[in-house]
Amino acid sequence: MKTPKTSVKVNSILFESNDSEVLIKGNVKAGPMNYDSDLIITHSQLNIILNKLQKQNKTSSINDFITSEKMYDGEILFSANFSTLEFNTIDLNDLEREHPLKQIRA
Repeated sequence: MKTPKTSVKVNSILFESNDSEVLIKGNVKAGPMNYDSDLIITHSQLNIILNKLQKQNKTSSINDFITSEKMYDGEILFSANFSTLEFNTIDLNDLEREHPLKQIRA
């Protein structure tokens, strides 16, 4: 049986400078299923996502979407909202080769 193609429409990212994990908020599409989900990924997987988003959106600079905010403990909170990007869908199989994904669904 063929497994369905799984992709995520990346709406936003959030992570702290001292944290090894990145939170991705988006909409996962797996075959006929479609649901909002949070994914926890590594910084290596974040680099893959940012590179793919930049390649898919040649007229935009992905760096312009990323904001930083100094927190009370001296760390930096990074966030980005990609919901306005024309092409913000990433194949999840490309990310899972690097490291298993943690998915949060409620």
